[in-house]
Amino acid sequence: MAVLTPGLIEEFLTSQERRGIGASSLEAYRRNLKKLYEYLPEGKTLTAETGRAWKKWLEAQGVSPRSINSRLSALNSLCGYLGHREFQVLDFAEGQEVLQPELTRAEYLRLLQAARALEKERVYLLTKTLGGAGLRIQELSQLTVEAVEEGAVELRYHNGRCSRVLRIPAELREELLAYTQRENISDGPVFRTAAGAPIARTYAVKLLQSVSREAQVAAEKATPRCLFNMYCSTREMILSNISILADQAYDRMLAEEQRIAGWAG
Repeated sequence: MAVLTPGLIEEFLTSQERRGIGASSLEAYRRNLKKLYEYLPEGKTLTAETGRAWKKWLEAQGVSPRSINSRLSALNSLCGYLGHREFQVLDFAEGQEVLQPELTRAEYLRLLQAARALEKERVYLLTKTLGGAGLRIQELSQLTVEAVEEGAVELRYHNGRCSRVLRIPAELREELLAYTQRENISDGPVFRTAAGAPIARTYAVKLLQSVSREAQVAAEKATPRCLFNMYCSTREMILSNISILADQAYDRMLAEEQRIAGWAG
């Protein structure tokens, strides 16, 4: 069980903004979660039954399948952030397919292993950059040799109005530097065409899917979006576990303080 509050909604939205979620998507999240908050009865608790009950209620109100699925997607994202994946809804309204195929960590590793076995170094590094470092495909052109040398890159989006700093993991940084040296890439985008231009999204997908059969991973999972979603899910799981450990440590401290200085002695 979890209690939904306006403050929690804003906390969730802030976390999504830090992930690089766009302004329009954030506004959709805010709008849909506000509707969820208004729907919930007194107490505003979220349970495993909330999503199914909300869906049934929305259908009874005549809300379109597209709108229902948009609201359920917002609920699912919130539940993932809270570490309550068991609250998520998998049974969406008919009329719109909204679920993205989910790439597991094991499948991600198989993609890396397949790229290595096939000696496709660029595919290996592209997979690791998107899935291991959390770079979005639209930010790929900003990953330059200079940024790799620095070990971090300030990514700008929404016409430069927003930015985020992405740290390049040490192991990936070493591999990227070795690759650029072998390929005689001294500056500019790491992933580039023969003419030196950043590779296009469609070509990036083609590269990723070129190893999917060898990796025994469905081609529709070998995409930039699935890699980024896997990265985000992994981080959310780790942060959720850290939060649980922090709560447990705090409770132990309070129990010890109660033993030392509690009213009952």
